[in-house]
Amino acid sequence: MRQLLLTALSSCFLMQAAYANHPLVTDDTGTQDSGNHQLELNTDWLRQNDTHSHVANFTYSYGLLKNLDIYVNPPATLSQPSGINDIALGVKWRLLEHDDFSLGVKPEITFPSGDPNRGLGHGAASMSLTLLGSYQSGDWAFSGNLAAYYNRYRLTSDQQANRTMQWRLSAYALYEFSPKLSLALDGGILSNTERAGDTSGDMHSSSNPGYLLTGIIYSPTPNLDLDLGLKFGIGCGPCAAQTHRQVGVGATWRF
Repeated sequence: MRQLLLTALSSCFLMQAAYANHPLVTDDTGTQDSGNHQLELNTDWLRQNDTHSHVANFTYSYGLLKNLDIYVNPPATLSQPSGINDIALGVKWRLLEHDDFSLGVKPEITFPSGDPNRGLGHGAASMSLTLLGSYQSGDWAFSGNLAAYYNRYRLTSDQQANRTMQWRLSAYALYEFSPKLSLALDGGILSNTERAGDTSGDMHSSSNPGYLLTGIIYSPTPNLDLDLGLKFGIGCGPCAAQTHRQVGVGATWRF
């Protein structure tokens, strides 16, 4: 059961880490513009059943075109067992814009850089595709995601316990109180990672864990964001994929 929790935590963290600007899970269609860079560094403390974990995430993004970014994301677990998880490489392409509405896609591949024997990554390359939609109205910003994941596992125990295909549906609303202060509310649902009759003995394959997240973003300068987020799991409490509580802080620098 401990190994299943570690694998599920690694999977969920990898998914969340590569989604969006911290502390959000849902991503928007925004890009860096051609020749611009962005660095994101954040850390989160999670509680999943009786397992407490501390993770960190670093993401570098580069604007290849005005509407096309490439990014690399090497996440890490700081609590025991500590180490690098599976590194992700992806692109974000804003392919349609009309007034205040835009659509984009975000394909991504993860490479087996972690050690699955220690619950750090899958041990095999995986991939995902996320559809992005964003709308801006005055001080309000709204975004929604529909994502599909194809997860491969090296260990037989992980293959038996975890599903290969997953999906996520999520959305956020963000209100800008001032150029320096924004408040966001993010919520969604992720399909369960567990197969029916997994090796842990739990039977929750028909339930899907949801979440609700609130976050505050402070921007002391136009190119620097500092954030704080609090995330709560909703439903499917016994599920290995459910993170019951999560607190995180982060910083984003654009240059």
